[in-house]
Amino acid sequence: MTQVRSAEPLALAGSGSVRAVAGVRPASLIGQIAWAAGDGARNPYNVLVNIFVFAAYFTTVVIPDPVRGQTIWSFTEAVGAMLVAIGGPVLGAIADAGGRRKPWLVGCMLIGVPAMASLWFATPGMTHHLPWIMACLIGGTLCFEWSAVFTNAMLPNVAPPGRLGVLSGLGFGFGNLFGLVLFVFYLVAWDTNPHPLFGLSVQAHEPERAVGIIAAIWIVAFSLPMFVLTPDSPATSRRIGRAIRDGLSELAHTLASLRSYRNTAIFLVARLLYNEGFMVMMLFTSVVAAGVLHWTPRMLVAMGVVNSIVAVSAAVFAGWLDRVTGSKLAAIFFVAGCLLANVAVCSITPDMIFFVKIHGAVTAAAAGAAAASSGSHGLLAALAGTFPTLPDRVFLVTQNLVALFVTGGLVTSRTLMAKLSPPDRLNEFFGLYAVSGNATTFLGPLAIGIVTALAGSQRAGVAVGIVFLLAGLLLMIPVREHGGTGGHFPATGGAAV
Repeated sequence: MTQVRSAEPLALAGSGSVRAVAGVRPASLIGQIAWAAGDGARNPYNVLVNIFVFAAYFTTVVIPDPVRGQTIWSFTEAVGAMLVAIGGPVLGAIADAGGRRKPWLVGCMLIGVPAMASLWFATPGMTHHLPWIMACLIGGTLCFEWSAVFTNAMLPNVAPPGRLGVLSGLGFGFGNLFGLVLFVFYLVAWDTNPHPLFGLSVQAHEPERAVGIIAAIWIVAFSLPMFVLTPDSPATSRRIGRAIRDGLSELAHTLASLRSYRNTAIFLVARLLYNEGFMVMMLFTSVVAAGVLHWTPRMLVAMGVVNSIVAVSAAVFAGWLDRVTGSKLAAIFFVAGCLLANVAVCSITPDMIFFVKIHGAVTAAAAGAAAASSGSHGLLAALAGTFPTLPDRVFLVTQNLVALFVTGGLVTSRTLMAKLSPPDRLNEFFGLYAVSGNATTFLGPLAIGIVTALAGSQRAGVAVGIVFLLAGLLLMIPVREHGGTGGHFPATGGAAV
């Protein structure tokens, strides 16, 4: 699973305009590939730190109490998301001004790279310097999100119009590939290596602490070719303050115009809600796996490897389902699937599956039988050995269903937005789509933190995702999929096409 929040690669966070600057020639083929690699280079921070390895380490080892750990992690994520929401429209307006984007990318990296690398200092059971680690997590998140604004803004100048979609997809592909490569590296270098690389101590959790450094090195190394081989927009005389005012004014105008596009407005609110549920499932299932099921780093990384494969397959499946059933029904399918997966995640403990108690002997017997039956299959045998109990395996399957449903939901939602947007205002409405995707992403983590603290339960905290998903699902029902009408119908209502 990749780039959870920045799932709209062609939509800017300001007005959403996507336009090439006159007089700027597209990059060479090598330059276009360099842009895609730079775009994908942000992803290792997301998967290694935000989702799989460091998140679980922070909530169970840095803070030994998993309930308190999930609470603090939730509030940290909420603060980062709130800053992203506040800064996104401003930075989008700056990007839309048409001036140079690379200096702003450098600024994002000057914030994010030291913050990512500083996660090394998050030692087991630390207390005194914990706020600094939380600040570093926020800095890494800001770099991941804000750099996407300027990377996206560079795309029209990097590729000719006919290759925008291909190059955007290539950036997504690089992100998945980089994540997969680094998951395998983690397993080979440290988890399964009797002589851990660089002399890191597995017992002291140094590999988990090192993932921030890996993410920092990766984003620098694979962004450098983009800085060298791709064109930047020329500097303009337009002042930044004027650009921000114009961008925010345009955003306000687009919001006001939604009164005439009620169908599109309903979809945007529905998507805003279920996107919070997606966020919960993407960012917190590994935290639950570590705190409730006591998963090891090996188990989490193995889950990440399988997730990367599932996410790619899900994108292909979502495209097929969208064509067969239509975008609305496909989106509903994926949101409903994620809702059921959320319920399933909340139902699993070391001695319970789907809220039904199981005996240890039953669990062990089932695990042994599965291992024996898969002995002749390398991958199945490896997974059987890595996930020894029946609850572990059920959770693994459930979590990979989450990867499928969330990825599919992101793909079909974007397609549905294209159908519901006025053809003559497509860029403007996709800008609003991007803003709505980031504007409230702090709500999910904030709600998880509050519920976890009040209930004293990680599973109760993650259950808030059910509320967001159910609300978004119900609000999707009245949405009408109008091909090419931009979702507009008169105040008296309109017939479905």
